Amino acid sequence: MRTGNILFSAVHFFVVFLVMGVGVFFLALPHADYFRMQLINFLEDPRSVCSIIGGIILGIGALLCAVAYLLNRRQYVNIKMKGASVDIEEGVIRKYTKAYFQDRFPDFESVSDVAIRGKSTIEIITSLPAPQEEEFFEEVEEELGFILARHLGYQKPFTVTFVET
Repeated sequence: MRTGNILFSAVHFFVVFLVMGVGVFFLALPHADYFRMQLINFLEDPRSVCSIIGGIILGIGALLCAVAYLLNRRQYVNIKMKGASVDIEEGVIRKYTKAYFQDRFPDFESVSDVAIRGKSTIEIITSLPAPQEEEFFEEVEEELGFILARHLGYQKPFTVTFVET
């Protein structure tokens, strides 16, 4: 699972439990006399507790914004060639791998994704139509390596992860 999906799942989990908590709160409120009196006292003089609650909520919001920014920024792979250094966005690599799988399997809509590990390691995540032989996987890795080397100048090892659809 990609990190962006994990963040989305975490935020979704938080919102669901917040809504459920509010529902339980209002269901239990008529049966808790002491709590109702404390709630009324809080609503009459909310200064100290509101500052703490507001600070915590503001901190959580700032943290979520920072994490969303870090997860949604573009990732680049750094390729060094004959004294020059080039940064290539993962979208370019994704385009080449998607075109390769569309040419190889024209009748199958391959789900393809690219993840950059560190500054120079590529992981290609893709699905295949049916279980294949081991020689087939080696052939795909070799052909993808040739495409990445020819079009982008990427000569380092990379990982191809095949997932089941």
